[in-house]
Amino acid sequence: MRLVCLLRFLLLCAPFVAAAAPPETTPEHYASALSSTPRIGLVLGGGGARGAAHIGVLKVLEREHIPIHAIAGTSMGSIVGGLYAAGYTPDEIEALIASLDWKDFFSDDPARAELPMRRKDEDYRDLLEFRLGLREGKLIAPRGVLQGQKFLNLLRRMLLQYWDLGNFDQLPIPFRAIGTDIGKGEQVVFRKGDLALAIRASMSVPGAFAPIRVNGRLMVDGGIVNNVPVDVVKAMGVDRVIVVDVGEPMMAEDKLGSPLSITLQMITLLMKQRTDAVLAAMSPQDVLIRPDLGDLGSAEFDRALGAIGSGAVATEAVLARLRPLSLPGDAYAAVRLQQRRAEFDAPTLEFVEVDARRTRSPLFVHTAMREAVGAPMDSADIERRVGEAYGTGHYERILYNLERRGNATGLLVTPVDKGWGPNFVGFGLQLSDDFNGRSDYQLSAEATFTGLSERGAEARVRADLGRVAALSGEWYQPWGERGQYYWRPEIRFDARNQAFAVDSGALDVRLRRALAGARVGANLGHSWRVEGGIEYGHNRAQVQTGALPGASGFSSDATSFVLALDHDSLDDLGFPTTGRRGAIDLSVSRPGLGSEANGEVVRADWHRAFAFDRHRLLLGIEAQTSWGNPESFSALATLGGFTRLSGFGDRELTGDHSALARAIYYRRFGDMSQLFALPAYIGASVETGNVWTTRDAVSLDSLLFAGSAFVGIDSPLGPIFFGYGLAEGGEDSFYLSFGSLFGERR
Repeated sequence: MRLVCLLRFLLLCAPFVAAAAPPETTPEHYASALSSTPRIGLVLGGGGARGAAHIGVLKVLEREHIPIHAIAGTSMGSIVGGLYAAGYTPDEIEALIASLDWKDFFSDDPARAELPMRRKDEDYRDLLEFRLGLREGKLIAPRGVLQGQKFLNLLRRMLLQYWDLGNFDQLPIPFRAIGTDIGKGEQVVFRKGDLALAIRASMSVPGAFAPIRVNGRLMVDGGIVNNVPVDVVKAMGVDRVIVVDVGEPMMAEDKLGSPLSITLQMITLLMKQRTDAVLAAMSPQDVLIRPDLGDLGSAEFDRALGAIGSGAVATEAVLARLRPLSLPGDAYAAVRLQQRRAEFDAPTLEFVEVDARRTRSPLFVHTAMREAVGAPMDSADIERRVGEAYGTGHYERILYNLERRGNATGLLVTPVDKGWGPNFVGFGLQLSDDFNGRSDYQLSAEATFTGLSERGAEARVRADLGRVAALSGEWYQPWGERGQYYWRPEIRFDARNQAFAVDSGALDVRLRRALAGARVGANLGHSWRVEGGIEYGHNRAQVQTGALPGASGFSSDATSFVLALDHDSLDDLGFPTTGRRGAIDLSVSRPGLGSEANGEVVRADWHRAFAFDRHRLLLGIEAQTSWGNPESFSALATLGGFTRLSGFGDRELTGDHSALARAIYYRRFGDMSQLFALPAYIGASVETGNVWTTRDAVSLDSLLFAGSAFVGIDSPLGPIFFGYGLAEGGEDSFYLSFGSLFGERR
């Protein structure tokens, strides 16, 4: 886990602080200043969050007027070193770190509210977030936890003024970044090309950030082969070298209690052996700076700012060796004047080209980028457009950079499909137990086949076992100028048990359904969708236990028109803090369609989430009603279970009409500043509602009241709740539930 986070520092980008301009000095004065001092090379090593100490080192070097003539950096050192070489000041780099929302940048996707509705639907299917690739009958895991999309985009923004750089010697300070060709096991020294891409490649921590292909070579973190590249900076023609080593120390023996910790220790050991050998070969006039960073781990970016002071203290400890390298104030000002960051003169984009050679679904990128043509280059707007396309879930990364063709300047965008696709398999697990002998489980496996057309057609097959046994399949075909319209044929077979209360006791009925249909829909922005279609269903019900005079089961056929309107702007489905979720569905069955049913069913729900610091509140209402003699299965309304009239068993209450109102409060406890803590909550709910067999029976007087108290954890398996519910009439139950507060959404 320590290395897994090294990856995220990388996502540095935020408002920049303008540097104060040094006094004006002539180029002749600058040349004289450079010739009067040894050429000094700076080596900045890798170390994740510990690498923030480099900023403290740079601050002291600037205060002491020690000029830097060349920089070589690895991993975190390549980030700080690359920004400094590009002309950013230590204060500006510190401001970047201080302003970062690490939790947001340590993810690839845009915020959930900005995802398309089809991506949001995946949250309701109760699958693990981690999906394996499926190719030629083999399961393939992603090459990294993160693809680094946000980090690369933000590096691009910070360094866009150097998009047409011939080589890195043309930067304000000559620079080298170190990477590893994982295919050949070779060191790669980036000295020219795409600066942002070189830095991204240098910090591709194996297992965390996915490797990235640069010039045909598959690159991972440079720390594997050279974490303190002293030899590289010496090859740049320097006379003296200042080396900053922020590598993580070996773990104590009592911390080596798992296979993962042993593996991390082995990697640290190999890197340390290489680093110690390099440092031992340093010349006597070279200076080594080793900040005392205590127990700061490479993944603890929430503590990174504290490392800056440690870097400054360690540098001041060797000032006696550094001060002979200092320049007079005016001479140093002349040097720094020439090392200022270049201004970016945003060109008008005369073309935007999408390179479709590495994707099967270029339409989403074409659609997102097309309106950028003819406008001045705006990196924030381009990032938004790229994020919109990336949010569709089709791509491993989307690269972009300015390009010049003749006298025209434009944008070249390269979408790259997921390397472990194009087909994917996901798995799901749900458990519930009320400790009264009623327990359920649900196992799911789902295969998705993507890139079936340039517009992003998909096919999906799913199997479920447990509470509901089901087999389903669908085809999703976007169409229209922006792919905003779609048609979706589907087929589904399912079976489940349902308990019914009757005058003679209780019935346990096995419900079976075969359904085939097709819907046509339109996505209205990111948060709204409307769709309609037709469905045919064959239904069977068979009594398993209990008795009802003259009834052992029934079967029916129904053909229905369906119309649905959906809204979803929740920021999270497990424990939402902001946003809304709502839906209204209408199903109309008529004998003229070859149906035995003749009636209508309407379902509606609306939820709203609020947050006040650690305090969260979810308010919701749900209702279902029917008219005539509709298709029997779709007309069945159920309540009961955790936060749905707590105290009753899951779906224990059945009828033709239902209503539910609920308020769910939950408060997060623990240290919210930690990046990788498991979010935990304590909460309670208040609910009221009921089910009725006739509309005439619906009244406020017949409402049941219930409530619950619970502890919840937002785990990698999804939300987990343990609680106690109590309902009017003395019904009570304990609950252990895996799954969100919302049910499955069609």
